[in-house]
Formats: sequence, C-alpha cells, structure tokens
Amino acid sequence: MDARQRRTRARLANTILTLAAERPTTELSVSEISARAGINRSTFYQHAAAPCDLLESVLADELTALNVTHLSSVSAEDAPAAIARVTVATLRHIEEHAEVYRIGLGDDVIGASLQPMLNRVLTATILEIFDRGAIVLPELDVLDTAERDRFVRSAASFVAAGSVAAFRVWLDSPAPRDIPAFLELVPMLLPSWWPFEVQHDTTLAPVGEGYRVA
Repeated sequence: MDARQRRTRARLANTILTLAAERPTTELSVSEISARAGINRSTFYQHAAAPCDLLESVLADELTALNVTHLSSVSAEDAPAAIARVTVATLRHIEEHAEVYRIGLGDDVIGASLQPMLNRVLTATILEIFDRGAIVLPELDVLDTAERDRFVRSAASFVAAGSVAAFRVWLDSPAPRDIPAFLELVPMLLPSWWPFEVQHDTTLAPVGEGYRVA
C-alpha cells in the first residue's frame, strides 16, 4: 500500500469509526461514508465491499497490531504475563471504541455483528500461540493427528468465544470500566491450562509507561 492509499485508508477508518459509534453499519451507505471521507465510491470499493466489511477490517487491523506488539515472540516462559498484557490492551481498545462495540455487539443488531470478527481474530491469535509452543495442551500425546488438530482448534475457539462473551459483559458495565477487576475474574473463567499472570506494575501501565513487549 503506497502513501496515498494509506492516507485514504486512514480517512476511511476515522470515518467508519465515527459513524459506527452513532448507528449500526446496516444504516450506513457507501455514499455517506465516501462523502464524509472525501473520496469517491469507486475508491471505497478498493478498500471494502460494504460498510460492515470496512468496520470489521479496521477493528481487526487494530487488534492484530496489538497481538503483534505483545505476542510476536511469546514463549512458554513469558506466556502468562504476555497474555495478561494483550488482554489489557484489548480491553483498552474496546473501551476506546466502546460505542462502536456496544452497537456492534448488541443483541438487537441485524446482519452486522462484530462478534464473529472478534472470534476470528482471537482464535487466530490463540492458534499462533499454540504453534509457538507457548502453551502445552493436556493429553495431546494420546491423540492421533486428526484428533489432535480438532482438539487444538476446538480449544482455541473455546477460549476465544469465552473471552468475547466476557468482553461483552465487561462492556455492559458502567464507565469507568474496571480492568483490574476483569483481570481478577479471568483465571476463574478460563481453563486451568490457559496461562495468565498479572504483574500490576507493567500489565496495567499505560502504553509507553512501563509496558514490556513480549
């Protein structure tokens, strides 16, 4: 993507995040988004097929960047703290776009739920952690290849879906939302083999103030 395309992408991202905080993407048109972003319709379609696709890709890009920052070199030794830090970063991302997620994760949303996007991103992230050997799943050595693959994918999907459900409940709580309380709850919700360790001096530090990249 060249510099001009990046600038266009940034304008589209800002526009869709602003509009999606006001109403569901099913109520947004390509013409409205293009006009607000200062581009034409044909340029919009170079970046997305529809408003909901644009919103999902913008949010997924942000979440993927967080995962790269905190988990790009995760190992078994630092997995518990790294996973805690990326969880905090994800909560802050959701908090930053609280109205977007409140609308997009609402039970009454039609055809534009953000839940499948979150499930996909988190499942892919967890599978990468498994591939790195940072988490060792129990009983894998007694399974054949096909069973092992199903178990690994099921485990990743299970943790991802449970995390998204917990994020939704947290998002429904009154602002300012309590991140430390969420972190205390996580170990009680997730499987015993899922590593999680909070180091309050670094895990909860604002970006650029004590964050240790995994």
